[in-house]
Amino acid sequence: MTDECLKHESRKYQVRILCLMLLYTATLFLSIRWLLHNPPAPWKYPIAALPVLPALFIPVAVAHFFRVMDEMQRRIQLEGLAFGFVATAILTLTYGFLGNAGLAQPNWVWVWPVMAAFWVIGLVIAHRRYR
Repeated sequence: MTDECLKHESRKYQVRILCLMLLYTATLFLSIRWLLHNPPAPWKYPIAALPVLPALFIPVAVAHFFRVMDEMQRRIQLEGLAFGFVATAILTLTYGFLGNAGLAQPNWVWVWPVMAAFWVIGLVIAHRRYR
């Protein structure tokens, strides 16, 4: 794949992810607002899980982008993901053990943003390594 084609695919990926994140944010806002009005019991769970729907398409977009990357970019992404996975595992394990000593338990909603942040840190490290 040429550099120009990869740049085009990268731009399409960024737009897809941005649109999905905006849709996620909108459904999250809608879900929270809806739950504040105390809907009947059988509807609470589907309303609370509503933001998951747009998030289901994120792995599809990521997998598609991985298929069009060259091998070096795939390697950088893999190293970034590996770093993100392991760092998140260590952080959540540590925090979980501290919970045994009385530290307040975090909301699970924060695991993905933490993992994404570590993924970005891993990408920066891997990118610098292969310059």
